[in-house]
Amino acid sequence: MKLAAVGSAVPYEELAPQIGALVEELTPVGAIVLVVSKGDEGLTRFEGRSGWHFPRASGGQYAGHHPPDGGWAVDHLESLRAAGGAYLVLPSTYYWWFEHYPELERHLGNRYERLDAPEEVCQVYRLLELPAAAPRAVPDLAAGELQRRCLPATRALLDSLISDEEVVLVLSDGDDALLALDRPAWHFPHDVSGRHAPLEADGGRHAASQLRTLGGAGVRYLVIPAALLWSVARRPALAAFLEGECRQVAVRSRICALFELPSGSRTSTPTSLRSKEAAWK
Repeated sequence: MKLAAVGSAVPYEELAPQIGALVEELTPVGAIVLVVSKGDEGLTRFEGRSGWHFPRASGGQYAGHHPPDGGWAVDHLESLRAAGGAYLVLPSTYYWWFEHYPELERHLGNRYERLDAPEEVCQVYRLLELPAAAPRAVPDLAAGELQRRCLPATRALLDSLISDEEVVLVLSDGDDALLALDRPAWHFPHDVSGRHAPLEADGGRHAASQLRTLGGAGVRYLVIPAALLWSVARRPALAAFLEGECRQVAVRSRICALFELPSGSRTSTPTSLRSKEAAWK
């Protein structure tokens, strides 16, 4: 982590208005924003957004203490994320948290996207949000080419996080090139023969059901290229399944998101899935 140089941090009395302006620039109206605040109400006051103290008591007020350890901080973050927390703000006055709670720093760095904010003011992490619209077209560069250009970075990310023997599903939009991940990779969604099947216009319910079945049968991971995240956000049932039942292992801006599927009983291995896919219909 790159800390602000000594003497370069914004004076504390100027933090609240600068953080407020950044939050209103970086987050959508209605978002729930968690703030490491030590109970300072000024740090959690935003126009059109809900500011929550971190840590937060069950009644909504500041918990009255810093996290006792890094594991507790991670668990508390995930509980507030599950309750709707979409962003986390760490003011520059609390950068010592990452030295004191290294588990929290690793958790944020591995799983969530850090947004562009001045280091001397704060760090802002996106915890939940998927883009709600298709990316703008880049002149003379097709969407498929954009996705294929991210393949080396996607391979490197997977190599750093999971075994090369793990089967991964890829939201591929039918592009076979996106399966070239130096490990077993399957199109998602796919039909009973393993060929790509388009996402259905049912809000993503069928796709979520397929993921649930695959997870229970032994497949553990789903890769979503960044250029296709918008298609998930437009299918609320699928987005809710990913955010509510799956573990977000990593998100890399403009590269991909990696999710771990719920395991269910996992009584079989991925190679036996073909005999089970009738259950998806």
